Parts: sequence; structure tokens; C-alpha cells
Amino acid sequence: MEKILIRSAARKDIESICKLLQPYAKKKLVLPRTPVEIGRHIRNFCVAERKGRIIGCCAFRDYGNSLFEIRSLAVAQRSTGAGTGSKLVKFMIGRIAEKGDVRIFALTTSAPFFHRFGFKTVEKDLFPQKIWSDCTKCPKLNDCDEEAVLLEP
Repeated sequence: MEKILIRSAARKDIESICKLLQPYAKKKLVLPRTPVEIGRHIRNFCVAERKGRIIGCCAFRDYGNSLFEIRSLAVAQRSTGAGTGSKLVKFMIGRIAEKGDVRIFALTTSAPFFHRFGFKTVEKDLFPQKIWSDCTKCPKLNDCDEEAVLLEP
């Protein structure tokens, strides 16, 4: 099996990130992101690279007050099941934890995946910042099937 490199994203990765997120956004598993939006926040993304090709991505958002969200997690369909998503989340947790005493959350349909990293299921109401900034634009707003998970390293 080829080695997977996890690294901070660069501007050259914007198109690849868009292509990775698109099928997940169509399935309503992540919010859609435009190339402009990704470019504006590229420093918050990391990518998984194998043999020079981007096969996964993940991002974070800083809500202030030491609260961070892991978001836009996607792995190319033909690369799933090889631990790429886990590597991306571990990389992102480490990157966020460097900022000090933080709380990290995610809204997900795969809570057990995040539980493996120490996240606990919590009420979404703990994150009004997320609800007001993203959930109001979400196509699943009135029929949300996501759970909130929280890590307090």
C-alpha cells in the first residue's frame, strides 16, 4: 500500500478539494463549498495525498473563545476504508490542539467514527454559533439527521 501524506492545503489544491467535496455535498453529508470560499479559508484545510494525488480533505473553523469545528471531511470514494479519514482527523485535532486549551466539535452522521478519537455525543444547542452561521443555510435544516460530537482534549 502506498504511503499517504497528510499536509496543510495550498492554493494549488483548491480544485481538488472542490472535486472531493462535491459528491458529499450532493448527498447532503457536507455543506457545499465554492472555490472562492475554499480559497478564502485554504489555511484552515489539510489534504491527504497519495502518489501526488489529493485523495482526502478536512478543514476547521475557529468560532472564537477556544471553540473549533472540524468540517468538510471527505475522502475519494475509491480511497475509503484505508484509514485516510482517520489520519485527516488526527492531523486536524493536533493542529487545533496547538492553539492551547480548546474545545473541538463536529456535526456528523457518523458519530461512532468520531467517538474513536475521544469525542462525546452532546446536544447541538451547545453550538449556537454553528447553528446561526451554517445550519440556517443547510438543506437539511428542518430534517437534520446529524449529531453533535465534542472533544475537550
